Amino acid sequence: MLRRISEDYIVNVLKNHDQLILNCQVELVNIFKSKDEIGMIESASMTRKEPDGSAPTNALVDLQNVLEQYTKLNEEWEKSILANVRSVVETQETVYRIMACFNNLEQEQKYVLEQLYIKRPFKEGMQILIKELDRSRASILRFRKDAICAIKTMYDSERSNLELYGLYGLALNEGNNRYR
Repeated sequence: MLRRISEDYIVNVLKNHDQLILNCQVELVNIFKSKDEIGMIESASMTRKEPDGSAPTNALVDLQNVLEQYTKLNEEWEKSILANVRSVVETQETVYRIMACFNNLEQEQKYVLEQLYIKRPFKEGMQILIKELDRSRASILRFRKDAICAIKTMYDSERSNLELYGLYGLALNEGNNRYR
């Protein structure tokens, strides 16, 4: 998860959570497809450091050197892949965590954020909320800010996503509550 989230990031996730998750999944697939075995073998076979410390040449080398160089390139590639995967997974976990916090809001807070960001454009949602809730624009904006602060507070808490959903206790007591 990202360590710090801003109000703008929360709003972006609320507006685009499905697309953000889809982008993460596509990016993960593309990361693992990006390995170029032939290019790595060619690169390993063409680079060579001279034993006397002179500049590398493009002369072909023996199989042992090619294997050592290929192994080194492969390890570097794996480290790079792991760093990229970690970054994408952290982004995905952040989106899931924000949505877990959103789903844990009080019903009215959730309704206001849905109208403003998820179901409708902001201006249209604001007009609907002013009519339905019979509140002023300033009051709705304050309520929106309180809802986003509640999301941020839950996000920063030590509670797991399962605890936020209230499922943690159910999972522990699952054996006692089985249906026959």
